[in-house]
Amino acid sequence: MYVGERLEEGIQIRPDERAERHLVKVLRLRSDDVLMVFDGQGNEHHAALSARAGQVMLQIGEPAPTIPEPDLDICLVQGISRGERMDLVVQKSTELGVRQFRPVFTRRSIVRLDEKRARRRAEHWRAVMISACEQCGRATLPVLHPPTDLERALRDLAPGTTRLMLDAHTGELALSPPTTDRLVLLIGPEGGLTREEKEMAAAGEFRPIRLGPRIMRTETAALAAISFAQTVWGDFSASR
Repeated sequence: MYVGERLEEGIQIRPDERAERHLVKVLRLRSDDVLMVFDGQGNEHHAALSARAGQVMLQIGEPAPTIPEPDLDICLVQGISRGERMDLVVQKSTELGVRQFRPVFTRRSIVRLDEKRARRRAEHWRAVMISACEQCGRATLPVLHPPTDLERALRDLAPGTTRLMLDAHTGELALSPPTTDRLVLLIGPEGGLTREEKEMAAAGEFRPIRLGPRIMRTETAALAAISFAQTVWGDFSASR
């Protein structure tokens, strides 16, 4: 279970309302029951539950071994799509080991959000990430960047990264290994990227690729690209 404070052996933490409800109402844990908790910063610990006088506390015990983060640092630049599709990408990319997630508005993005709604949507995506980490045993939350337009997102990318853009029409099939252990994948929304956006990405050193002869939905393309990268270069590989 995720707790929002940095974990250290010997401290006590009061879980937030969501976590407390899950512990007591869903898992039906009682005093002195032991569970595993993580802080999203790579730390996982045993914890004992204390429920007295209507107050739930966690006594943090000794650290536990954690699943290492992938050597391949994948940043997913994802065109914002409709609710359930975007949730699926956030959830599954977290399970697949993406280290950074950059949601972007593009010319063909159907979803348009003002600042307040964008902030609420980002909070929702973070909750999806937390649930995905709890499900897959990952102790480190991916970095979730604020939603922004594509041009700014490309400008904010760190230098020294291998950059690939999915393009079912002009992308190449043959791929050489990335030149660094940091990979950026650019996926368009429903309808894909416009010609101007592809040209802008190409000017930013993105190389167009395609995965097979079929045109994929945006959520399928994102998860297929991540799985491909992890299988060929990342921790899905038998050689790692």
